[in-house]
Amino acid sequence: MNPRSVFAVVTVVLFGLGLRLLFGSTSALTSDIAAFYSADSVSMALLTTGPVICLGVCAAAAGYFVRRARVENVLVCCLILVAVGTAVRAVPSWPILVAGTLVAAAGIAVANVLGPVLVRVIVQEWSRPERPEDRAVSGRRLGLLTGVLTAVISASAGVASGVSVPVAEALGGGWRWVLGLWSVPVMIAALCMAVFSRTFVGSKSPAVPGAVGAQGTSGVLRSPVAWAVTAFMGLQSLMAYSLIAWLPTIYQDRGVDAAAAGVLLTALSVSSVVTALTVPNLATRLPDQSLLAAAVVLPTCAGLVGVLSSADSWALLWAVLLGLGQGGQLSLAMTLMNLRAATARDAASLSSMAQTVGYVLAACGPLVCGAIHSASQRWEPSVMFLLAVTAPMAVAGALAGRRAVFGVDVRRDAILRDS
Repeated sequence: MNPRSVFAVVTVVLFGLGLRLLFGSTSALTSDIAAFYSADSVSMALLTTGPVICLGVCAAAAGYFVRRARVENVLVCCLILVAVGTAVRAVPSWPILVAGTLVAAAGIAVANVLGPVLVRVIVQEWSRPERPEDRAVSGRRLGLLTGVLTAVISASAGVASGVSVPVAEALGGGWRWVLGLWSVPVMIAALCMAVFSRTFVGSKSPAVPGAVGAQGTSGVLRSPVAWAVTAFMGLQSLMAYSLIAWLPTIYQDRGVDAAAAGVLLTALSVSSVVTALTVPNLATRLPDQSLLAAAVVLPTCAGLVGVLSSADSWALLWAVLLGLGQGGQLSLAMTLMNLRAATARDAASLSSMAQTVGYVLAACGPLVCGAIHSASQRWEPSVMFLLAVTAPMAVAGALAGRRAVFGVDVRRDAILRDS
């Protein structure tokens, strides 16, 4: 790879890292936050679930911004918003903590939508000098770069969760500073994205001209495959954010100390890297991804059954299984946003819909799990609810994996998957 391509990959890695640090750090420090602010369960739900709702509500704005600026420039603004929102969380004020969290989540929402589009733009730039018959190479690059992005996104929440508590203890209980310090890597990502925008596609026209226009929006809403991708994205996100929000708490309530419970979430996130890197590459080589979609749900089923069994001595294994499922599901969902779309413009439309609707659905997960626990005073019913979610997730994934394409002109525009 030439230096410009290496820098593009580094930028994608730093970009992905900045998209989940907010959630992992909040999850690890939930007990400290609640105790310091004397926050009740409703207030804490605002802090843990409010950002997920923001991901859905604000994701729709991605289309507006990307019609007026290049994808890379929009992402620079998003990352700056995330960094500022994360930094102000160090201020000892509950309203500022909540406001900063929601501001950062708004930036993450738009960045989430444009992540798959960024990958597609980079792959198209790499493939521009090649012959049309080299689409197989483009497909492998799409799978590889999607896997890298998803792996970093999956791992970042666990990194923040596992590191936040030890760093807070090293600072003498300065957990508020830890919340704010996570803005530093996000700011570095924003700087790299700004340089990337100037050097990689510097003077070219907008990367996704006319993205998410009226025709594309109405088309995506009428597309069965687009709704299948949306359902799969939403249900896997519901699962992921429920586990991020409550898995450490489940084990703390069973007597595991906070640091060890945070390590379980780290194990979940690190293990997700394995499937996040491999599933997209496999998906781009298959003519149909239905069986693969069903397969990536199986480790989640096994992990939830393990958590339900209360065999805490095997907690690390259950976390690893949950991570393998989570990494495969998220990476496949992001890959399908490109495989089911004919053009980058259509990918932006599909990504916007899938993440707008999907994250609103995802926000229900932590709320429902918390409500079930409050009503029963036990975690087993909440875990059973998540186990039940795996069935419709597998069905949605199988439907989204069928060989079908959404796009305003499929015949004209080549699909990176075809080879």
